[in-house]
Amino acid sequence: MGIIPFLTLPPIIDVFLFSGLMALILSLTQKFLVNQHEAKRIKDRMTSLNKEMKEKQNDKESYSRIMDDYMRENSVLMRMSMKPSLLAFVLFIFIFIPTLEHSYGDRHAILTDGIGNVTLAAVPYTASYSDGKVTADGIECAVPCERQITGINWEIRHEPASTTLFVFHTPERIVFSQIIARLPIPLPLAGENVSWTGWYLISLIPFVMLFRKIMKISL
Repeated sequence: MGIIPFLTLPPIIDVFLFSGLMALILSLTQKFLVNQHEAKRIKDRMTSLNKEMKEKQNDKESYSRIMDDYMRENSVLMRMSMKPSLLAFVLFIFIFIPTLEHSYGDRHAILTDGIGNVTLAAVPYTASYSDGKVTADGIECAVPCERQITGINWEIRHEPASTTLFVFHTPERIVFSQIIARLPIPLPLAGENVSWTGWYLISLIPFVMLFRKIMKISL
């Protein structure tokens, strides 16, 4: 089951459409929680003040006065953006990210003596790790590797037990990361295969830009 109710879609389309929906919600909050006319006036005023500052760089008194006006307008603009920014943060933390993580997040096989259980696409499997190789569903590969299980492409890796800051303990485990999309050009740090996180962000940005333009959002 994907994110979009009552539809069985490929993950790449499912996450893409979900990103568009989230971009629409975020754009609507910006549109109606901020006085866009006033925001545009302030931004135009700041542009004008910035131009004046460049012209008055040799006049310290005038430059200081203009700078004060600029900072005052900028402070007003920041206060105007606080409410939609706070709402966007809450939506991301409590709705957007948990929804995506539930459907397409990493799956873990916690290992005990090299053997653990994991559920992939609602199907339980026993996975094992030995001599740098992972075995699951009759498939064996030297990690890190990429394999198809239950018709889904997974990037598989092994993580040894670790402790962070002397407090947070992570047991030894095998991690299965679902590949959502393959990019024509590898991205720095991400490569050509992207999980839901990368594809969500790649999809979200153009949607946000499109909706901001359509709704004439200044802030």
